[in-house]
This record gives sequence, C-alpha cells and structure tokens, in this order.
Amino acid sequence: MAVMKPNGTIQALLVIAAMAAGFLWSSGHDDQRCVELGLLALLAAFIVTRRDAADTIAGMNPVARLCLGAFFAIGAVSTLNAWSPTHAIYEWSMLLLLLLAAASLAAGLGRAGGSGLLAVLQCAGAAGALYSLRVVLLYAASLSAGHQLDMQELGVGFSNIRFFNHVQTVLLPLVVLLHLQAPKRSVLRWAWFALAAFWWALLFVSEARASILALSAGCVMALVVRRAHARSFLKAMALAALAGGIVYVLGFILLPMLAGLRPFDAASNVLQRTAADPTSRRSLLWLLSFDLIAAHPMLGVGPQHFAHYGASLGWGAHPHNFVLQIGAEWGLPALLCLLGAIGLGMRGLVRSGARIAASDQDGQQILAVLLATGAAILVDGLFSGVVVMPGSQMAIVLYLGWAAGWVRSLSNATAPGSAGTLRWLIAGLALAAAAGLAVAVAPGVVGHALHEPLTPAELAVNPKTHWPRLWVAGYF
Repeated sequence: MAVMKPNGTIQALLVIAAMAAGFLWSSGHDDQRCVELGLLALLAAFIVTRRDAADTIAGMNPVARLCLGAFFAIGAVSTLNAWSPTHAIYEWSMLLLLLLAAASLAAGLGRAGGSGLLAVLQCAGAAGALYSLRVVLLYAASLSAGHQLDMQELGVGFSNIRFFNHVQTVLLPLVVLLHLQAPKRSVLRWAWFALAAFWWALLFVSEARASILALSAGCVMALVVRRAHARSFLKAMALAALAGGIVYVLGFILLPMLAGLRPFDAASNVLQRTAADPTSRRSLLWLLSFDLIAAHPMLGVGPQHFAHYGASLGWGAHPHNFVLQIGAEWGLPALLCLLGAIGLGMRGLVRSGARIAASDQDGQQILAVLLATGAAILVDGLFSGVVVMPGSQMAIVLYLGWAAGWVRSLSNATAPGSAGTLRWLIAGLALAAAAGLAVAVAPGVVGHALHEPLTPAELAVNPKTHWPRLWVAGYF
C-alpha cells in the first residue's frame, strides 16, 4: 500500500471509517444516519479550524461558486416558508456540510499527491472487500443450513439492498481503477478485479436496474469524452461485468439449485417488473413532484418536505429523482443554480485532460474513471435516492473530494489561498449548519440510535412499510 501523508488524508480516512462502520457494524438506515451525523460533527470541526474548505472554494470557477452560494441562499429562505422548519433546516444543513466536507477533503488530498490519493482509494476498497466477505459468509452459512435467502437479505446491514446499490454506483468504478493501477500480474491486481466482479454479481442478483443503467451511461460518457484514452478502463469494466455475470449464474442460480433451494431468478423478475410497470411506481412520485413545482415554483415546499406531502401516496419519502427533488423542495431558481454548478464542475473535470500527457496511462485511466463515476451518480440520481441515503452520501463526498483533490494535484503550482473574509464566512456557515443539524436531530437521535419503537405519531404516517429520508420512518 502506498505511503500516506496524514495531514493530507486524515479527513478522507474519517469518511472511509464511517463508511466501513456502515458496512460492518450498522443494522440499518438509522444506524448509518447516526454514523453520518457523527462524521459530519467531526468534519465540521476541521472545516472551522482549518482553511482547507475555504481554499478549495477560493480556487473554484467564480460562476460555479456564485451558483452554489445562490443555491444555499435560496434554500435558506425556503426553510423559513416550510411547513416544518426543523426538518427543512436539517436538510439544508446536511447538504451544506456535505459540500464543505468534500471541499475540505479536496484540499488535503491535493496536497497528499499521487501516493496519498492512491492510498485513500485502497482504504476505501479494503472497506468494500470486508463488507463483501461479510456477504459471502452470510450466504455460505445460509446455503449450508438450507435457509432460503431473499434478495434483501444479501444487503446485510442495509434496510434495503437498494441503498447498498447506490454505494456501488459510486465505488464500483473506483474499484476497477484500483485494479488498473495495481502492479501487473500481482495478487493485489487480481484481488481488486475479483471484488469488482463480485459487486457486478450483486448488482445482477439484486436487480439493480438504475445502478446498471447509470454505470453503463458512465462508460458511454468516458468513451465519448476520452475516446481511446478510456479504452483500458472500459475493457476492465466490461470484463468485470462479464465475470460478475458468470459469478451470478454459478453462485446464485446453480449453487442454490444444487443445495435444493430456489435460484435467484433476477432476469425473469426484471422482465416481469419492467413489463408490468417500467417506472416501478416512480411515476406517482414524479407526478406529485410536478404538482408541487407548479404550486410552489420559486421556493418549493421546503427542503425535505416531499416526505411530508408524499405521505399520502404511502410509497416514497423522496421523488427518486434529484432534479425533481430539488425543484419541488427548493424551487426552480435553486435547481437552475445547482445544475449550473454541476455542469461547470463537470466541464472543469473534462478540461483537466489537457494537463495529462497522452503517454500518462495512469492519469488517463483516472480521468476516464472520474468522468464515468460522475455521470453514473447523475444518471442514478434520476431514478433513485443516491443523493439521499447516508451510505451513498458519504461515498459521494469521498468521490467529490478525491476528484477535486486529484485535479488540484495535476498542477505543481501552489493553490491560491483563501482571503480571511472567505475563511471566516465558511467557518460561520459550517457552525450554523452544525447547529442546525444539532437542533433538528437532538429530540430523536438517541432513540433512533437505540432502536426504540416508533412513537404513535410516527406510526400514524408510517403504518406498515417505512420509506427512509432522515430516519427510516421517513414521513412526517
């Protein structure tokens, strides 16, 4: 493993440790949210006491910086008009701290350089490998005991296997990158390939249509933008998917049949689900989002408030589409600001290719993977809660920080420092967001951490199935 520079990677390692806790310790959504809240409290201390986040924001495209500032300013006004300001403040604070955390990671990882960046990825991959071992052991024990597992039980530790699929959308291309960057013909290189193949198998067995579509779209993005430079990544991704298909057939169809159990017939299930309802009832959520946008176009109904208005549907506490989510909850002006910042960020990542020599195979592979991952997150976000669930939120922070840190590391020049005014502004915003989180979650965080039964009020709007947003009881 590459040697790490502690000052540059400590915050990234905290994110990975929190993700590992979600993989290996948690028993569901509420546990993972509590871990994430603890992580953000730690990262807020770094943001307040160090200038990393401010330095990254100072070096951003000025228009992107303006778009993000306007996005959160509009969101702050929207919280004041919300039905439940407490819930709205939570969402506003959470997203702000996640963004500032990614900015803080970027500065540290940019200083760490190539060895630190690679070591961080290796730590994230190790956490994913340990979780995969947990899944394999559970599956082997179930087969030997003759217990018929269902698809959801394979997502051990997650309230819904879809929430693990969201994490896979972000991390699977990075695992393939680890395979590509490992020494040729080394055990480590094949170990990373085996992990990528197993994760593809889990995507197939869990019928993760959105994740598979998103990863495929990411590969198309890498091909269109980087062309021949993306060839090695695309080949490795395709081979891992093919190997994953073989693992799926052997491990999840033939092996259960030999053990006298039912196979995981994902292919026919996907065909039946798609034929019966291509959107899997998402259309109901999307129609409600359009209705909310039409009724509240400027400021939305308030951050997180789809969960309030969506309770009548009894299906989802978020729209399963981040564009409609922001449009309905924050308003159209905020949505345009966010999309502008995302577009400028992707343009900056694409343009970083001009600083990579054609002969720099490692650099070309990294850029192809980062473009594919960014596109995959955006596409998955059009059909799922990848931007909502705690595990994938932490994975996205790691991706954003890693990508921005890598772009900064391409230049040998010293990154521009932040002015004192900006540093104090960022510190003040971080404190305000941390205070907002504390106020919003304090009344119930201990109860959720201890898995106390839902209150009568929570049960009234979450009578049977629970659809998570902040907590697993997502409606309010």
